[in-house]
Amino acid sequence: MSNPTLTVAAHVVDSAQGRAAAFVPVNLRATSTNMPLSVQADVPAFPGTSPALTVTGTWTVAGSRVTASGIPLVNTQSVGVGYTPVPASSGPLQILPGNQHVLITF
Repeated sequence: MSNPTLTVAAHVVDSAQGRAAAFVPVNLRATSTNMPLSVQADVPAFPGTSPALTVTGTWTVAGSRVTASGIPLVNTQSVGVGYTPVPASSGPLQILPGNQHVLITF
């Protein structure tokens, strides 16, 4: 089974289907189509609009077989959590559809 990787912040959605506005890439060496592949240390930023009011997120589980500078890559099977301005979770993060140019096969 192959899973697309993440290169574009807009492919990350929160539990209310709100799309991420940006993320600060930690990895700048491993790229696909001149975009850095997202790693577990990257933090997606959301606009904080209704209904979930998600403003940031973290990746709790990423792919362990493929790394960039020793940090696991984020793929469509990765698990993330979104956070609101009040210290609370807004639910899980999802990747839709992901980067089809780099697939991770298990």
